[in-house]
Amino acid sequence: MSLLLDPVPGAATAAPGTPGVTTPAAPQRHAAVKPGWPRRARWLAALTVCWAVFLLTFLLLTGGHWWWRPVELMPPLVFVAVPLLLLALAPLARPARARLAVAAVCCLVIGFDVSGLNPSALSGGATPAPPGAVRVFSWNTEYWYDGSDPQRFHDYLAAQQADVYLLQEYVGWDLDRHRPVRVDHVAELRQRFPDYQVVAVGELLTMSRYPIVASRALDGLPYLTDPVRHGVPADSDFGDYYRHKVLRTDLLVDGRVLSVYNVHVPVQLDISMDPTDPEFTEFMRAQEDRRQAHYRALRADLAGNRNGQLVAGDFNATSAMGELHDLAGGMTDVAEASGLLYPASWPDSKPWWRLDWAFVSGPMQSHDYRMVGPQGLSDHLGQRFTVSLTGTG
Repeated sequence: MSLLLDPVPGAATAAPGTPGVTTPAAPQRHAAVKPGWPRRARWLAALTVCWAVFLLTFLLLTGGHWWWRPVELMPPLVFVAVPLLLLALAPLARPARARLAVAAVCCLVIGFDVSGLNPSALSGGATPAPPGAVRVFSWNTEYWYDGSDPQRFHDYLAAQQADVYLLQEYVGWDLDRHRPVRVDHVAELRQRFPDYQVVAVGELLTMSRYPIVASRALDGLPYLTDPVRHGVPADSDFGDYYRHKVLRTDLLVDGRVLSVYNVHVPVQLDISMDPTDPEFTEFMRAQEDRRQAHYRALRADLAGNRNGQLVAGDFNATSAMGELHDLAGGMTDVAEASGLLYPASWPDSKPWWRLDWAFVSGPMQSHDYRMVGPQGLSDHLGQRFTVSLTGTG
């Protein structure tokens, strides 16, 4: 008779199948262990995280760092196109599709605000203009009519039938010295447009059918952080071009004063320069200082002005750039009165960027807004719109 004892470590055990011996069952894997995400889901999750990080970084850095400017130059539509693409691909990312879809929607909501899309266009935008409303045409002329037929240029202006013209780049361009050249066409314009008053400073020119009761150019030099290096070049004979990028004219409209600001903010960089050249970097630093200086001058004047305000021109800024958000925070974009879902003004052939803007503030209302083709006279589309003073004087 044999006894069944617990196996002693190191002792021999009976072979399986021996009569009277029970063989313990082999251990099994735990059924609750989950497999990892498929490769496709991991890739989509990584892309979603990367875009979310980029979006938050962009919003944190935009509007104040010269070295971030090249990133800011991408078309703002990217901020809705990318999350929409991620949302469309989310169903392929099982088992994480729900979480990735939620993340894509969050990115879409955040990015929509800087995308440049105009949701007011879905409801038509435009409203009837009352009698006496002000018709405005704002346009970057691309160095006046250099290389163009002057008659064709003036015919184009007259065809806009505006009460107020806000024109930028009222200059010529010296290709050899790569710098602006002063021009003088005021007498000619007064002859061709006898019903208008004309004011010109630097590269800015304003024509108005309404009486101009006051005008002044805002000086950006006091707002520079480095006026010696980034102010008027020592060898320049056209200081007004560098000092003044905002021209304010106060117009008498039906017994009330409307302050109109004609604006052209300097560009961020020069695409004709070699990016590997140290001068390219230095130019970007200088341009950042100049841009912020003119924005500060404009904001300071607006803050002390109690008239109705119209601010329009070429801001060289997209809807995604922080300084434009700071300026427009207390103003209304005139393009809300348009049927354009994505207003864009540059380049003229296939516009992807809106660099030209128009805002109103105070007792003002916008009635319509449209972009006007330049007919080969400029690389910017013009802005044609109608506004009115509201309330009582």
